Amino acid sequence: MGYYDVDDILADSAEFSCKFQYDMPGLGYLAGNPGRAIDKNARLDLPLWLARILAIVGGSEDEDDAEEAVPFVELLPAEIFSPKVINAIKADPTSIDLHSISSHFLALSLKWIALFGDEELASICSSLTLARALEINAHASSVNFVSTAELASPFLLTLDESEKKLYRTSHESYKEHKRWMVER
Repeated sequence: MGYYDVDDILADSAEFSCKFQYDMPGLGYLAGNPGRAIDKNARLDLPLWLARILAIVGGSEDEDDAEEAVPFVELLPAEIFSPKVINAIKADPTSIDLHSISSHFLALSLKWIALFGDEELASICSSLTLARALEINAHASSVNFVSTAELASPFLLTLDESEKKLYRTSHESYKEHKRWMVER
């Protein structure tokens, strides 16, 4: 992931629910009301790049209370990390359709873990990545120089964008290895 990585930019543009901790004059355009204020406790979906900044940076109604500044927004629990999704991942990581949950599920989970330090989610995502990487490798190892048969696999349709990159890289590696073995 980098500054110019399109998938990273798309992951950062995913919207998360936030609750404003202050009255915010002049920011009504975020809610579709230009020129108006956003009221305290208003709920709004914001892109992750903006929500992350507003959740870290805070203000204070009293200038003397600079140490205990409350962040501008509170990030609410994300639907993509709901107990239903987490339980489905725990039950069988290879059968869950990550692409239908979010096409950038793993990138978003890394960002969420870094933001909140959620060790339980980190452990779940680690086991998810390991189990799915083994399955991806199994699919990539059945090398056909024209991979039309693999495209029909139901598992490959459930991959998120980072897993698709892993599959392409692994499949190309197996193809090159097979080509090398034949030419040797």
